Amino acid sequence: MRTAIQALTVLLPSAYLLAAILHGMAFGGDRAPQVDGPRRVVLRVTLVAHLVCFVLRALVLGHFPVSDVWSTPSAAREEGSTAPDVSYAGTGGVVLGLVSLLQLIASAFGPTEFAPRAGGMGTYQVLHVATSVLAAAALVLSGVHGILYLLLFRQMRARRFGPLFAHLPDLDVLARLTRSSALSGFLFLTVGVNVGIAMAHAEKSVGFRYAQPEVLLSIVLWIHFGVIAFSRHIRGFSARRASFAAAGGLVALLLSLVFIVFPGMSFHSRL
Repeated sequence: MRTAIQALTVLLPSAYLLAAILHGMAFGGDRAPQVDGPRRVVLRVTLVAHLVCFVLRALVLGHFPVSDVWSTPSAAREEGSTAPDVSYAGTGGVVLGLVSLLQLIASAFGPTEFAPRAGGMGTYQVLHVATSVLAAAALVLSGVHGILYLLLFRQMRARRFGPLFAHLPDLDVLARLTRSSALSGFLFLTVGVNVGIAMAHAEKSVGFRYAQPEVLLSIVLWIHFGVIAFSRHIRGFSARRASFAAAGGLVALLLSLVFIVFPGMSFHSRL
């Protein structure tokens, strides 16, 4: 079973990359080969393989499969990669390209030995981790759609109506996706952050402080994407400004990977 997990861990980055390439072919316009069938098959097989990997991890660990800092981005990529709409292959290509990169990081630096957490994982720990993973996936999607909105807006202002214009949703759809993804991330993060803080207080965790960079960043991202989610009701906060904010939030979220690359900086690494 452990061998199968390691094989899938090696396979997944390449599988997501292949799915991204097949989706990205849409930008080739009329010259691009028709790969609608293979595109769907590769994405579905990849998602099933990723799900199987997590099921096997759960069986080996004996508890919820997302239990260390490296499995968290991998789980978030699994959630985020289910979002691309096949009717907009270009959007799927961008999302899956990012998914492939982050899965590669998770696969390359994740542990090769799977050690169960001492005492397993309780209900509140699972709730904290699951909602945090879902929040991360939603916030990544919000940022990606925000960037695509800005790119398409610039193309339209320059009156360039090429493959980018043809294979991305219109501005209204991208703005709605940016805000709705931000709202999902905000709601999941509301639960995840508060459950995590409550657990830290209840367990009197050593090293927990509100001034901890990891904690501060989570709270700032929560507020940031909450503003984006409700930006339609804020005077002067246009879809373009919301897209800028979502793109900046994505950069901040990706920079938070430093807490994974350098585990000693992470409060979670001491749990």
